[in-house]
Amino acid sequence: MRSHRSVFAPLSVLVLVAGLGGALVACGPSGGNDDVVGDDASDCTGTEQRCVGNLLQVCDNGTFVTGDTCEGACNLDLGGCIQCDPGGGNACNGNDVVTCNGDGTYGSTVETCAEGTTCSGGTCSRDCTADGVDLIYVVDDTYRLLSYDPRKIGTAQDPFTVLGTLNCPAAATPVSGWLGDVTPFSMSVDRDGQAWVLYTSGEVFKVDVNNPTSCVATSFPPESNNWHLFGMGFVTDVAGGADEKLYIGGGNVTADPGGIFGYVDPTSLQPVTLGNLPNTGEYSPEFTGTGNAELFGFYPGVSSAFVQQIDKASGAAMGNQMAIPGGLGGTVSAWAFAQWGGKFYLFVTTNDGFSDNSTVRRIDRQTGTYEGVVQQNLPYIIVGAGVSTCAPVDVN
Repeated sequence: MRSHRSVFAPLSVLVLVAGLGGALVACGPSGGNDDVVGDDASDCTGTEQRCVGNLLQVCDNGTFVTGDTCEGACNLDLGGCIQCDPGGGNACNGNDVVTCNGDGTYGSTVETCAEGTTCSGGTCSRDCTADGVDLIYVVDDTYRLLSYDPRKIGTAQDPFTVLGTLNCPAAATPVSGWLGDVTPFSMSVDRDGQAWVLYTSGEVFKVDVNNPTSCVATSFPPESNNWHLFGMGFVTDVAGGADEKLYIGGGNVTADPGGIFGYVDPTSLQPVTLGNLPNTGEYSPEFTGTGNAELFGFYPGVSSAFVQQIDKASGAAMGNQMAIPGGLGGTVSAWAFAQWGGKFYLFVTTNDGFSDNSTVRRIDRQTGTYEGVVQQNLPYIIVGAGVSTCAPVDVN
């Protein structure tokens, strides 16, 4: 994924991605009159039993003690420990999503979780090796790395959280034709929580998103085969899979449309050219990828701005344009892009000739509907944003 400042000024751009770990949801108990809850629940008599979560407790000398920890669920009406909770929806039997019969036994198989996913809480969740990277990540023009939680939009909580400041030891000389300083230009994050950061020197660094000051140089060859500067986005090879590629697009330093398209060989880190991007839009697109093996581009512009799917094999446009009516308005000075939970989040800074206005805008991926500005007048000029292929693809 990529974001830029204006090509006529030093670029401070970075896009980061993050991984989503599947939330573990235990099968809950099916409560009956025998399930005791309350401050005085420790008092019991005789052979009394109760369920507390998935714990089957028995009475011992007037006090409840745990007699068994149920692997599935606990329900006294069904005899204590059962395989699954009949009132809790689907369940997990190994890596299969199954129905739950009325007697608490496993029913028919609904789905076998694909490679790279695990059955958890009755659904298939994507496996990721990194922890705590289930959000959108953004960087501003002062190199601050922030997380962005879309679930907090419209609440009393700020969706932005400052995590730290990037500090990559890039070379002092920019790529050919770049008139600005050496700054971050583009980034994407893999499923291990490592952000791949392209600087305007043409170098690519790996940064731990949980430790923004840690940068490690890679062997990516700067300016190789006309790949000077470009947008980036990790995309899984197959829907629900764990294998992914880093797709790149652009190549030139002016962000003109119609640039080259390809991917980074995961072993040699050499760029592989596959074709050209569409010669549409006002600027070359920023990328975002999904765990459903899809690649999308955000094409910003003053009068024309849209999101469109990109063919991973060729770079050609696919499907309809999901447009922002009337474009972005004022002069576009910075933009960034990430998908999360079935929505596209566009971080855009525009200038009306007097002042900058940094906004967050949203497009519904399913319908293609532009949902408008969800935040504006931000204290950050966001020059990069991204999310990993572990992030939720559909709204829960």
